[in-house]
Amino acid sequence: MPKVSTRGRDRRARQRALEAGVRRAAVKPEKAGYTGAYRKWLVVRVAGFVLMGVGVVMAIVHIGAHLGKFSLLPTVGLQDLLIGWPMAGVLFLIGGVFAGRRFRA
Repeated sequence: MPKVSTRGRDRRARQRALEAGVRRAAVKPEKAGYTGAYRKWLVVRVAGFVLMGVGVVMAIVHIGAHLGKFSLLPTVGLQDLLIGWPMAGVLFLIGGVFAGRRFRA
């Protein structure tokens, strides 16, 4: 009986294993990373919420300044100009604009 060569069969088996490995690697999902645009949007949105918080704190400090002898700055007139209702409202509105932005890819 003649001897049967197995070289072709071994080579085909290796090729199939290699192709299966490539297919498995292609199907394997990659770890999703944040894009630069998403990071920028996220930073702007967080900054908007921070500005809104600063506006609320500024309004509360202003209420406290008018209720009693509470003063952060030496002169009350300067404190009214810097930590007043208008500045608190402006900060809150600017923060709302930044925090309300939608992500556009």
